[in-house]
Amino acid sequence: MQFDRRSLAGTRFFSAGLKCWAALATAVALVSVAGFPSPALGQEKAPAAKSDKDAPAIPEPEESDVPTGDRLHLALTYYPGVNQEGIQQGKGKKVIPIVLLHGWKQKRSDLNELAKGLQELGHAVVVPDLRGHGGSTRWIGASRDDKLDAAKMPTPQFGLMVTQDMKAVKNFLWEKNNAAELNIDKLCVVGSEMGASVALGFAAFDAAGYEHGAVYYGSRKLGRFVKALVLISPKWSVPGLPLNRAMKDPAVQTDMAIMILVGKKDTKARTEAKRIYGMFKPWHPEPPESEDKVDKQTLFLGEFDTSLQGTKLLDQKFNVQGFIDDFVRRRLIKDDAAREWTWKERKSPND
Repeated sequence: MQFDRRSLAGTRFFSAGLKCWAALATAVALVSVAGFPSPALGQEKAPAAKSDKDAPAIPEPEESDVPTGDRLHLALTYYPGVNQEGIQQGKGKKVIPIVLLHGWKQKRSDLNELAKGLQELGHAVVVPDLRGHGGSTRWIGASRDDKLDAAKMPTPQFGLMVTQDMKAVKNFLWEKNNAAELNIDKLCVVGSEMGASVALGFAAFDAAGYEHGAVYYGSRKLGRFVKALVLISPKWSVPGLPLNRAMKDPAVQTDMAIMILVGKKDTKARTEAKRIYGMFKPWHPEPPESEDKVDKQTLFLGEFDTSLQGTKLLDQKFNVQGFIDDFVRRRLIKDDAAREWTWKERKSPND
């Protein structure tokens, strides 16, 4: 699949809480997302089309089954960001990892097209089935009948999506980082509906380091790898996944760039998205007017002119891949702070 790099011409995409403005580029009107222009999609860094004879081949997705700390088989798909030749040349150290998280009673295959689009733009993408969903329903060593079912799962199991499932994903990325395939210190997490709650929870969990209750174990950095969050149709209340705790974490409030996307014609979804946006707004002051204002902005709220929510917003006509890619490149590549997030081998306390 070749990713569609068109602008959002003909798609109404409005800002919230900030003045909506538009710019003209190549005779096409580009409408902003809370000051964030419709993306040119980082074309100067994106990989060439497959038809280009000089373009590297896009690696095939890799299926994995990784164990969680509580002995669940966690199924995930990994989309490498560069080909093996590039990795051998050390180019993988600049690859940005993106984790995609599905909603309740969904599965990782619902995010296939988004994952492929982001991979083609150069990113390494990991898409897990959260517990009770898709291929993540079996316990290690248990009988085939002993399975987790999202529809019947006890509330505490949802919290374990953060502390167990995402910890396993982090360990997976840790290994890929040390293989020089990506830079875990530029991690972006994208969550849809329930997945947005997991993303926020994990951002706070990662900020604590999770090993020995500290970010650093001696000189070894164990957390604060998440630098950007994309929340698609986030819900204020998901059983077992409280937002308040994560949103009150200073590292989540101030140290992460956040983009919230929602379909504005669903009143409830829009209200909840704006509530979450409003709680983050005091910690993300609007930068002064300048040519590079957008590059310095760290909080965005985009409202699509539709009632669709969650993974239904991933239709190509909304160009969500483009907004995510542009957001990631501005915050994790162009931003001055990103210069400090260079690749390093990450040793665990047990190494």
